[in-house]
Amino acid sequence: MNFLKSVFAVLAMFLLLSCSDGSSGTEYAFDREILEMNVLRSCEDASSTEACYRVRFRYPIETEKLTQFLVWIDTTVVGDTVSSVSKHARENATLTVEYNSKKESYYDTLDLTEYVKDFLEYDSLQVAIWPEYSDNGDPGALQRVFLHFGDDLAPAIVTLQDSVFVDGAVFDWARPTDQTDFYSPESLSGPIAGYSIVVYALNEKEDIRKAKVTVEHNGEVDSVGGNLYLRNYRFKSKNDSVWIDTTSTTDKRYLRLAIPDGEGFSVDNDSLNRFRLTIRGLKSESQYTIGITSYDSSGNYSGSVVSAENNHMFITTDSVAPVMPTKLFFWQDSLNPGFAKLDSNNRVRIFFSRSVDPFKQDNGIIVDTVLSYPDSCYEFFCFRGVQSYQVDRYDGKEWVQLTEAGGISDERYVDLYKVSGDTFKLADLGDFVVDTIRWVSPGDTLILRVRSIDSTGYYSKALIDTIYVSASDTSGLECPDGYLPVVTNDSKFCMEKFEHMDSTGAFMVNLLHSEAKAACEAVSASGFSVTLCKERDWELACLSGGTSSYGVIEEESLAASEYLYTNCNVATGDSASAADIEKRSYKCASKYGLRDLPGQYQEWVLGRSADTLELLKGSSYRHYDGLDRESIALCTNRFFPYYTRKAYVKDTTVYIYRSGAVVDTSLTLDTARTIYKTLKQKDFRDTLQFFAVKNPATGETVGYDYAPIAEYRKGGEDWLKEVAGELEYVPDHVEVVFMLNGTQPYRKVGAFYKNTSISFRCCAYPE
Repeated sequence: MNFLKSVFAVLAMFLLLSCSDGSSGTEYAFDREILEMNVLRSCEDASSTEACYRVRFRYPIETEKLTQFLVWIDTTVVGDTVSSVSKHARENATLTVEYNSKKESYYDTLDLTEYVKDFLEYDSLQVAIWPEYSDNGDPGALQRVFLHFGDDLAPAIVTLQDSVFVDGAVFDWARPTDQTDFYSPESLSGPIAGYSIVVYALNEKEDIRKAKVTVEHNGEVDSVGGNLYLRNYRFKSKNDSVWIDTTSTTDKRYLRLAIPDGEGFSVDNDSLNRFRLTIRGLKSESQYTIGITSYDSSGNYSGSVVSAENNHMFITTDSVAPVMPTKLFFWQDSLNPGFAKLDSNNRVRIFFSRSVDPFKQDNGIIVDTVLSYPDSCYEFFCFRGVQSYQVDRYDGKEWVQLTEAGGISDERYVDLYKVSGDTFKLADLGDFVVDTIRWVSPGDTLILRVRSIDSTGYYSKALIDTIYVSASDTSGLECPDGYLPVVTNDSKFCMEKFEHMDSTGAFMVNLLHSEAKAACEAVSASGFSVTLCKERDWELACLSGGTSSYGVIEEESLAASEYLYTNCNVATGDSASAADIEKRSYKCASKYGLRDLPGQYQEWVLGRSADTLELLKGSSYRHYDGLDRESIALCTNRFFPYYTRKAYVKDTTVYIYRSGAVVDTSLTLDTARTIYKTLKQKDFRDTLQFFAVKNPATGETVGYDYAPIAEYRKGGEDWLKEVAGELEYVPDHVEVVFMLNGTQPYRKVGAFYKNTSISFRCCAYPE
């Protein structure tokens, strides 16, 4: 309470001194000041697209003797530093606005658009407003606001990406976009003057002022300062000005940098936007913060480096990396020693000796297939546990992190194992960690990388090992290269792992059924007869013996439709991913290891009869309106390609009924109706032209098509070529028929149907 009394006493003394007769200078009454001046960018007409400049302000508290407001545009009459209004200034005001005492609002708005139109080439313009009273008493203070015609919009926030190491860190960022004109929001390439960066050590005893700094940008590297950065400098701005100024160097916990830029955001070449800052010479396993502020060329800025303690924190790693063993262990296939055993869901369990994080370099720990500790090395005295592990799988092109390995991530590496005889047993005090690699195909070669990470983010050396996976039950089948065995209760054969490829490794697509069949039959495999897969065999392979509906092992929490979309490229419209085997997901695999039975490409198979020989199975990347992913990807679905043709009948009786002017035809007698006329085959008068459809590459007739002969004669050869497309239509014979109303599917057209979304795979049957 005494403290508050002291504060009030000081304030009272200050007020007495400020109002005493002895004070010098002009006195301003607070209650006669204009308040809350701000600029409105919008026009009074909200629908207008023109540029408008309005100033909104609040009336002074004292309005009894208020008569008018004087307004000055520019600084010619009223400068940007004067605080009083002279008689000359009052006589030369740009405009006067009378005060309306009857107005109920406390605010007024001045539209100055017409007054400032001659100043638009300036970056900004001062607007000064002063209230005038009739009693010649104390005047209110002169108030100012600036209209900006150039850039008064801050650049985008800069986001730092950091990577830490033992004695420092690397920070990457991209040049921010900058909108330079409020009325042109699509223009985002305003020049960035530069960046102020402050690094702060949370350790109060640490001195980071002389830490080694390297800045990289646009192919240039600066490690000494003066070219790409300045040490102990910062950017500053006021109104429309921006400059680089020195900073204090007395506080050893601060490292301040100014990094000039001068360019705007590059839309065409993103590499020109990239900056990298590397700081070395920090303490290991220590905490720091970093803040970055970007300034545009007009002095606007984003970000803040004022409160260094609250900026982005980073922690350097410790000086000793975790240690990892050099070998992976796995459950071996008893029938195939040296090969990993797959479980019923095509998973491989791997084991490796627990990684640890030593406190010092000369820890005495021996790194081999397992980790061995000297007798004097105890946990918490010699080493500590690591924070986490990262398991990666090489997909033939790059390392892919297996975030899904082992199931739910926070349950990984909880169970410990120890060696018991020739296997691994669960043990509370075990020295081995377990993980599960999923979506493994029989016969796969797994290349895995395991790294441990300590609490500061320091990675161990990588444990890289190769695991050869046992093939599935072949029942004596030694399949050709590229084929996998399929053994069911009904059949035993080999199927291509992927859709068929040519000699260059490209998938063969857009082939006729006959061409796909010929391509398979051209494959030579000792002891096997190779042809297109039979429909039932394709289906059995997809069903994985009845355990799958879509030909995949679904081990994710995704709905079936989402799984098929994400992992199998079903109905995505993405033909590029279908064509590139490296873009395909290993998660789209069956129990047998067969890949991409749903999605990617739809596949030709051999139908069960001559009438349904040309048959399609599976689904593709194409999206079909009205069909959902699940329905088109079911293993049991079968698709018959056909074109629609005008319906006709050739060898039956046609019954004609008439009701007034309406004529109806039927192929079935309706005793409830009165027949107008009955037609037999001899009475038919319509004529169809049939064409032999040939494959120009081989000259082989692949099927037959038809059209009304009148349509053919009217269109002629040009019409025939357009209908034929890539094939050849040869007039073959004419048939007399009766044309029915409407159209009908002509399934025989499947013999000469092809599409870029259709491929095939071959099956090898034991001879």
